[in-house]
Amino acid sequence: MMILNDTFGFTGEGALVAPQANAMAAVIEPLMLGGSAPWLMYGIGAAIAIILTLFKVPALPFALGMFIPIELNLPLMIGGAVAWYVGSRSKDKAVNEARKEKGTLVASGFIAGGALMGVVSAIMRFADVNLVNTAWQSSTPAVWVALGVYILLIAYMIWACKKTDVAEEK
Repeated sequence: MMILNDTFGFTGEGALVAPQANAMAAVIEPLMLGGSAPWLMYGIGAAIAIILTLFKVPALPFALGMFIPIELNLPLMIGGAVAWYVGSRSKDKAVNEARKEKGTLVASGFIAGGALMGVVSAIMRFADVNLVNTAWQSSTPAVWVALGVYILLIAYMIWACKKTDVAEEK
């Protein structure tokens, strides 16, 4: 945590993003520090949450989806679409459930791997080791390569989940 703080920081330009923590801090800070809380906004938010709950829409993910920037939300939406796709392709409910569980496992592995590589990246940056070719990084081919790799990851997720067999789960 100290290396992450020294390398990126938690506030200001280029800081590590913690949107959920920032959202909760913005709500709790006026209450804890004795400042004036925007009670009207809290009431409107509570009313919207009740309406969403009546329509069986989870309120917290909905609210965070409105708060989190699109560059962080888009992978979540695509992941949700992939989960829906692989979890609804079979007529057998057991197969669909096994596929969803496999998808959760694979996605969790990607998240953990991404977090670990983020820490490795911070350590490398802290040690002034820079293996990034900045001229390539900002070029158009780099964008296309990144998009291609992202599409391959999505295809792998679909393939890995759809090949799950119910007997494999038992």
